[in-house]
Amino acid sequence: MSSSYKKQITDYINNVLNEKRTEFSGMAVCPFAAPELANNKLMIAMLGEDDKGIRDLLEEFAASDYDSAIIALPHHLGPEDTKPFQIFINKILKRLGLEDYKNICFNPNDEVDIDGFNPRAKAPYFLINIAHRKVLNDAHKSLRKTKYYDNLNEQYREFLRIK
Repeated sequence: MSSSYKKQITDYINNVLNEKRTEFSGMAVCPFAAPELANNKLMIAMLGEDDKGIRDLLEEFAASDYDSAIIALPHHLGPEDTKPFQIFINKILKRLGLEDYKNICFNPNDEVDIDGFNPRAKAPYFLINIAHRKVLNDAHKSLRKTKYYDNLNEQYREFLRIK
């Protein structure tokens, strides 16, 4: 990974998302990202690099052996833009015939925290995470069997749409 944005994203995964935190009941903020990165199952790309648009990157990911993708957006988006942008990407996935995939957007400007800790604020870019729906659902189910969500406040639970 020679590009500096890839190093920034890798550092974010290893130093923020993989950090075990009391806010997440002693578990990593995202227990899945670092293993995918370590096993070379995570595609990392920047929108606009080599003149590639979102469609190009999504098609490249779908044709690859990667399990998930992180696509960095080199633009500033406000916290009010996160959900609409996520919906927009899901519509593109559907239009491309990639209905089995969905995305989760991580905006460094999202204003949610757990006891003052906001892992999204530490993201180096607005990040679009693409993964198979089944993988995301299975991950969510596996976390529900743990104490991962126990310390999340109501605002964060609503933001994540967790009941």
